[in-house]
Parts: sequence; C-alpha cells; structure tokens
Amino acid sequence: LKARFRKSVVTLLTRKLVFFYCAKCGSFTSVVPMALEVVEAPLGELDLRRQAALARGGIKDYAGEAVTQKNPNFDLDSTIFKTLEGAVPRMLIKRELAKNVFWNDAAVSSIARSYSQVERPLATDKHIIDFMMTECNFSMEHADGSFLDHLTFCHDYCAVRFRPHSPRVLLLHSILGVGTNYFPMEAKKIPLLSEMLSPDEMKHISAFPSILRLLLARVLLDELSDKHGSLHNLKGIKFHRVIDNMELELTMEDFWVHLNYQMVHLLDFAPLIDWEKNVSQPIFQVCLELYDFLTRTGQLRATVSLDPVKVSGLGSKFKRRMGSRAVNKFSQKIGHNLDYQLDWAPEARL
Repeated sequence: LKARFRKSVVTLLTRKLVFFYCAKCGSFTSVVPMALEVVEAPLGELDLRRQAALARGGIKDYAGEAVTQKNPNFDLDSTIFKTLEGAVPRMLIKRELAKNVFWNDAAVSSIARSYSQVERPLATDKHIIDFMMTECNFSMEHADGSFLDHLTFCHDYCAVRFRPHSPRVLLLHSILGVGTNYFPMEAKKIPLLSEMLSPDEMKHISAFPSILRLLLARVLLDELSDKHGSLHNLKGIKFHRVIDNMELELTMEDFWVHLNYQMVHLLDFAPLIDWEKNVSQPIFQVCLELYDFLTRTGQLRATVSLDPVKVSGLGSKFKRRMGSRAVNKFSQKIGHNLDYQLDWAPEARL
C-alpha cells in the first residue's frame, strides 16, 4: 500500500471513522468522525462506491482514486457464495472479494458532494419491510457488505435512474433465490408476497433469478446478439422459475424492461479499480455484454454510464466457461430447468 501510494494521502473508511494515511511519515496520523461516509437507508447502507454510482448514474474505474488491500479476515462461508464448490472456484471468488478499500481525500469529498445532491427515494412500504424482516432471511453477507446493503443500492438506483418503473422489484429481486441456491424466502410464502405487490412487480420478481441465471450461463445473450437484426419479430420468452421450476413467460416489452432491471443489478458487481486487469471476472463480463447489447439495440432505458472494456485473453475465456458450468450445476442441484424458448413471429422462423 505504501509503495503504490507514496505521493498521496489515502483514506481508510470504516463504518464510523476515517483514517488518514500520511505518505511522509508512513503511518495513519489521525482519526476523525465523518457523517457523510455512510448514508442511512431503509434497510441497508450505501458505501462510497454505491453512493458514487447513484450520483453519477453509472460506474467507472476508480484507479488512482482508490486502492484495495487483501482482507485477511474475509470469510467466504458467511456470504451467499458459501455453497460454491471446488477449490479453484472458491479460491478465485475469494481473491476477488477479500479486499479492504482505501479512498483518497479528493475522491471522498467529490463523492460526498455529488451524492448530497441526489434526490432520495421514497420510503418503502412498511408492510414489505416487515415481511422481509420477519418472514425471510436476508442475514447472509453479499459480495460487498451485507445483503441488505446490496438490496438498498439496487432499490435506490432504480428509484432515481429507472423511472417510472417500480424500485420494489429490485428491492425484492433476490427473495425467490440467488445464483448460489440461497433462498431468503420459502416457496410456500409466495401467495403472501403476491398480495403486497402489483401483478407487474410480482412478474418481474418471479422472473429475476431465472433471467439472471440465463445471462450468467451465457447462452441467451449470445443468441439474442446473433439474431440482432430479427429482434423486432421476437414476441417474448418462456423459461422456468428458479424456486419451484414453474414455467413463466414475459412479453417482449416486459423482457426489455426486465433486462434493464438486470442491468441496474449488475452494476453492483463491477470491480472498483483496474477494470482491464479484472475484466476476466465472469459477472463483470456479463455486465459489459448486457450494456453493449442494450445500447446496440436502443433498449437501454435506465440511466447507465460506463466505459466499455474489451474482454479478451485466455483467462477471461477460462473464467467464462467456469462461470457457465457453475450456473448449470447449481440449477441441476435443485431440479431447475435452464431451458428457455424464444417466441418468434411466424415470418421470423427459419
């Protein structure tokens, strides 16, 4: 850390304090309280990375403004990735996640100032919050912070940057399952959940874990990209719900909206720094590919900005295949059918 940032003042953010690292004396020289470091949210907290994404309406490579350092206390088994099997996959995901973040002073001030100007989303319905707290289990840690921090970011970003679509979809996007077969809510409670939501919200929440797996499996987006010129003839898509394998269907208009929900969600998985170095991360590859697809088709409806990074190299291809195999393995374990069917207008069939 000292070698990389000798000419800078580095700020280590914790939940309540900020430590200033002095390059001249080689030590952390002061500790001061900072009210803007964390902003209280209905469920979780937004760290500086998430505040920055919400303020700018997108993500960027913060190399030069932040650095990361290995976190020796990181416990993979306390996260949603505890069910990941295999020494190599577990080693790779731990390498990506086990990091502490250090920001420089200028970045802290800039992000805090920009975020202070963001209109805050309306409070979420108390009945939904109570349901999440009493009928579900969101106690697992996420890739960065708590599960509730992640849900809060997705909800707030949608409320500010994807109007007029309901942010409650992204607040509850994981309630029917995540990619590693962790289920915060039991399937028998689906009727209770449905009573609190509009049919449109429930449709997207039911679809979310399934479409995410199809994106991570890398087949769906490849097929859609290959048939880019015929997408005006696509009427919809059929697939299976993750939690109970029930067949679901989205019209094409619903599907475009849903892919934008997925786009917002994927922003929270981008590496903080060194994108060219970290572009091999499978979920970041999907983020970049979905952004490119929605941009090329003119269907990027959420406000999202990011600087494209070329995905190349043997490492990226290896991790792509490994990530795809992992998705298939997780679905097979719970009897979830990853097959899908694109519904084309008759004249579009070959």
